[in-house]
Amino acid sequence: MNKVISNKYQESYIEETLPNGLKVVLWQKKGYEKSYFMMTTPLGALDIEQVDADGKAFQFEPGTAHFLEHKMFEDEDKDVMNLFSEMGANVNAFTSYTETAYHFTTSEDPEAPLNLLLDFVQRLTISEESVEKEKGIIIQELQMYQQMSDSWLINETFSSLFHEHPLRFDVGGSPESVNRITKSSLEECYALNYHPSTMILVGVTGRELEPLLEIIKNNQMKKQFKPIKNVTRKQFSEPQTVKRPYYQFNMDVTTPKVNIAYKLQGIKDGMQRLKMEWCLKFILDASFTSLSEDYQQWLIDGTINDFYGFELEFGEDFGYMMFYTETEKLDEFKRIVELTLEKAKANGISETTLNQLKRRYYGQSIRDLNSFDDIAFTFMRDYFNKIDFFEALDVINTITMADIQAAAELMDLEHQAILHLMPIE
Repeated sequence: MNKVISNKYQESYIEETLPNGLKVVLWQKKGYEKSYFMMTTPLGALDIEQVDADGKAFQFEPGTAHFLEHKMFEDEDKDVMNLFSEMGANVNAFTSYTETAYHFTTSEDPEAPLNLLLDFVQRLTISEESVEKEKGIIIQELQMYQQMSDSWLINETFSSLFHEHPLRFDVGGSPESVNRITKSSLEECYALNYHPSTMILVGVTGRELEPLLEIIKNNQMKKQFKPIKNVTRKQFSEPQTVKRPYYQFNMDVTTPKVNIAYKLQGIKDGMQRLKMEWCLKFILDASFTSLSEDYQQWLIDGTINDFYGFELEFGEDFGYMMFYTETEKLDEFKRIVELTLEKAKANGISETTLNQLKRRYYGQSIRDLNSFDDIAFTFMRDYFNKIDFFEALDVINTITMADIQAAAELMDLEHQAILHLMPIE
């Protein structure tokens, strides 16, 4: 067991990698009754093609990780969610593009739900009949999202940006890909990606940590796991160009919606990726929020409204920025985005604005240390990105004007995709 202490943040946690390879991190928040535990595998929607150490390839249908998340709660004898409720715990799960996580929170003794979390995540029991039944449930879920204009606008944006990269698929896949998923493919994907050596368990609690660690160790000592060869996500050869420079579609909306997206290159190193994301966020905040002297006029003119926003993200092998709003002034919004980005790329931001944003987001990061789920989620993401938690907190304060300039140069404005969502006539 290793204890990590940050005198600067007055926080600490213990960590240990168990003999079966499971990484365990326990973080104490003294004075709280609450406990929050999250168990995560780095299997996400991007993992439709994987390769092991011998070069053997494994291919899965889009939506497989999400399908597995659904099936993990299945048990032949009992309802897992009801069991958590009977223990005074609230359980949930999510699948993202990069991971699948199972988590519970409780203000009661966490021992019973902690054992249950470990047990149900480390056991897959499915039948052909249940898999076929689940297909209908997931397809209904996908069809529901297809009726939501905001989420469908984003999905179509990814389909416009990417030729080959799996980001072009919805996290849940498509009705066609879901129908192609089989019991055997789910079991193979589970065996490759749900081994203890690939996973992390993070707990944030007001309880004493050593007894909880012993509970986890005792649980794991009773189980046998077959050795596996670690798999990695296949690297895709993605063209720099966008697949669809312009795409228009219609849905039952009253006002047109527009999304203007830019395809960027990925960043391999985790810490550099984090720093550049912060730098670009600062540039976009300075240029596209109330910090900009033009922002209020955009509202007054009706070029943007409450739906307006922007997103940016980098992965190892992808990157994007997108700017969206609900407006009748589609051409004017496009002009504003393009001119503002060109200005931001050329001029960056002032040092005064940089320091203001650093203080704002650093303060927010410190406040997040009071959030159990934020600690667990951030620690998990940092771990899989090979970043130290406390160093990641510090990165905001290390950003310089030179970093801002370097980030501005990453803004490739040539590879643009424009999406128009128009009302049905």
